[in-house]
Amino acid sequence: MQQHLPAERTESITICSTEIVDVQEDGGGSATTTKVAFNVLNTILGSGILCLPYALHNAGFFFGLAMLCAVALMSQFGLYVLIVTGKRTGTAHFSTVAHAALGSFGYRVLNASMILDMVGTVVLYLMLVGDLATSLVKVYFPTTSLTRATVILVISTTLVLPQLFFRNTGPLARLSILAVLCLPYIILVVAIRAPLYSDAKIPKLTFFGPRVLPAIGVLAFTYSSCHAAFPNYLGLKDPSVRSWVRASSSATLGASAISIAFALVGFLSFGGSADPNILANFPASDNHINFARLLFTISLLLTTPLGFYPIRDTFTEMFKIDPSRYNVNRSWEVLCTLVVFAFCVAAAALCTDLGLAYELIGTLTCSSINFVLPALIYLWAGTDISFIGIVRKWRRPDCLQSAEHVPLLLVESCGKPPASHIDFRNVLLWAMAWVVVVFGLWIMVLGTYITIGFGS
Repeated sequence: MQQHLPAERTESITICSTEIVDVQEDGGGSATTTKVAFNVLNTILGSGILCLPYALHNAGFFFGLAMLCAVALMSQFGLYVLIVTGKRTGTAHFSTVAHAALGSFGYRVLNASMILDMVGTVVLYLMLVGDLATSLVKVYFPTTSLTRATVILVISTTLVLPQLFFRNTGPLARLSILAVLCLPYIILVVAIRAPLYSDAKIPKLTFFGPRVLPAIGVLAFTYSSCHAAFPNYLGLKDPSVRSWVRASSSATLGASAISIAFALVGFLSFGGSADPNILANFPASDNHINFARLLFTISLLLTTPLGFYPIRDTFTEMFKIDPSRYNVNRSWEVLCTLVVFAFCVAAAALCTDLGLAYELIGTLTCSSINFVLPALIYLWAGTDISFIGIVRKWRRPDCLQSAEHVPLLLVESCGKPPASHIDFRNVLLWAMAWVVVVFGLWIMVLGTYITIGFGS
């Protein structure tokens, strides 16, 4: 039956027969499940956690909590289906699996979304580092005349840049554990100190808030982790789907527990006055909070590289200068790293509006990267299930098994395999994928429109 496939499909049949190759260089493929779980947890618990009380107010108390759990579930779904589809298509990059599943258009959409999202994320991390570090400098070194821009430049080049020259995130696993270990004190001190500065009355617990869709965009930003799926998967000592599920689900559960606790404490203490950076609601004279500011600065400095690596991987793949995939000198990759990071530092020094940045990046790009694209990739290349197949109890025929990214509309021309091949679990995953696509498009289109409307 392969002779009936278009000529351009035959090359991909060979590609799909390959497995994802374990990466052994520079620490790749040496991390345990626990270390990778901390890597993913650290990726999730970036700067977005500080904005959760602000998001809970804007989404509404009850609806916001429900959406926080729903976004966590859909983000975990994206982490799972990307690796499953990557193994089926023999690809180990987000961009290449998107190309295999969705063609050139999907490849370009993903790259554009990835660049906007991850550059925005790194910029936000550096913005927060600048705000937090500058406030500490003013308190403990009042005679120092360092500006916020200077603080960002010095810290970025001396503490962040040296972490950006590994081949993947494997060598950063121990630093990720250290970054995550900073969080318990931050959450504890916010929980203990926040009531001292809160209003006497409990804020009104509404079902819906004033800006529901932009707030869900903030939640999507908080759980943005699909961009780091393949780098972390390739860092596993045992690169199997089962090990990846254990690592990613543990990280998602841990992030959900921490996020809910942080959001509740911040919202119940400050209500509608919660700042996008919740630590800004505390006075500069509180030494306990200042230590939390210091720890969170350290955590962000260790988290920023995890957000930067996918940017570099996207650019090196686009320009075909990835030394692990193409026969090029690694100096091109180094140059790419320096140029992109310089842009991020400059943008962080110039931008100051955290709230609008959180909402815009979350609705415009995180909804696409974490919801829409992973689900579409899975529907087109990661599953044998199709709508017609469910209705007629068909399964994708054997003639297309080796070409997983062939559009599902071609399935009907190849016969009717037994109904027993369709099981409840696969149908449930297929249905979940469509729910995630619709949800992501809803947030991306309407959420971005509302965010821009409010921000103008």
